[in-house]
Amino acid sequence: MSAEEKLAKTLIDAGGKALFFTGAGASTESGVPDFRGPQGLWKRIPPEVFDIDLFYRDPEYSWRIYAEYVYSQISRASPNRAHIAIAELESLGLVEAVITQNIDKLHQKAGSKKVIELHGTYDKVQCLRCGFHGDIKDFIEDFIREKRVPRCPKCGRILKPAVVYFGEPLPSEELSSAFSLAKSSKLIIVVGSSLSVYPAALIPEIALDHGAKLFIINESPTHLDKDAELVVREKAGTFLEKVSNAVEEMMKSSKQKDESLQ
Repeated sequence: MSAEEKLAKTLIDAGGKALFFTGAGASTESGVPDFRGPQGLWKRIPPEVFDIDLFYRDPEYSWRIYAEYVYSQISRASPNRAHIAIAELESLGLVEAVITQNIDKLHQKAGSKKVIELHGTYDKVQCLRCGFHGDIKDFIEDFIREKRVPRCPKCGRILKPAVVYFGEPLPSEELSSAFSLAKSSKLIIVVGSSLSVYPAALIPEIALDHGAKLFIINESPTHLDKDAELVVREKAGTFLEKVSNAVEEMMKSSKQKDESLQ
């Protein structure tokens, strides 16, 4: 049995209690850079520029970096074969949720319905004083043109991109939901994550501790490789497309077999 057939069978056997846990490597085929890879974001800018203390000290600089290195690239990106395959598997009733560390909205653009965004979303802004949330497109073009830091239309405080900066907690509702899903899952599939950023990386560990099977699709090693049923060092889009095709073939074959017995 091939690797894609093994995962396809395990997905079907999980009966809709499968989770995908995705990181930056799931979106690199869409042209969105990862962080630690050879062409990663941290090769061009230091991680400290996304520290919440720096944002408070110099919001104009932080907004400029965000607009140039994050918003400009993500806003042009389209879903790749990995996002599309995951959405197709969800449409077949095999995926309970996608839990993502990514902020790029590509899972939703591909058609995934239940997506938990642990690190926020690139296309929104938030006010840390009054709780206002809005679309970033209503503010960022003015910033790019006039270099004026966006301010909250309700209370006047400086607005911040609605992504989790270093030094900020993860959104409690999303994290709680992810932990709950992990505890009840039968299968968790890690795609494109180094599993080095906590507390998000706790989620596959929690799933394992509660009896779930683990599959890892990642081009570099992780500390959970030894616990996985299968580790695949292939590009996520290439492999997941094969998995989706294998699932459809298995389900079609099973249906034909059932019909022949009637």
